[in-house]
Amino acid sequence: MADGCWRLTFRAFFDLLDHRILRSFLDQRVRDGVIRKLIDKWLKAGVLEDGELGQIPGSRPQGGVISPVLANIYLHEVLDRWFVEQVQPRMRGPANLIRYADDFVIVFADESDARRMMKVL
Repeated sequence: MADGCWRLTFRAFFDLLDHRILRSFLDQRVRDGVIRKLIDKWLKAGVLEDGELGQIPGSRPQGGVISPVLANIYLHEVLDRWFVEQVQPRMRGPANLIRYADDFVIVFADESDARRMMKVL
């Protein structure tokens, strides 16, 4: 990376996603029982390998059509809101978070803000 640029990534985001927390966020946003049952089925879906359907304990629908939607709901609560409510007010200069699903970039106007944030992360 260029001097002054850092790259952070979520490792095993879907493997570590806590279903209880995700469901609590869904409770706030999704009231339709049919949609909730469909989401639960996606969360419990098995894996098809060599024609055999199997379950992986704690598996998540990584790569599934629902994955970006669930990531956006989860990370809106735990990353986006944290950034707006806790991080931005403490910065010396402007800072912006840009995110899609489980990928994000944070842009800082002040280098000292970026360095402080790097320590937090």
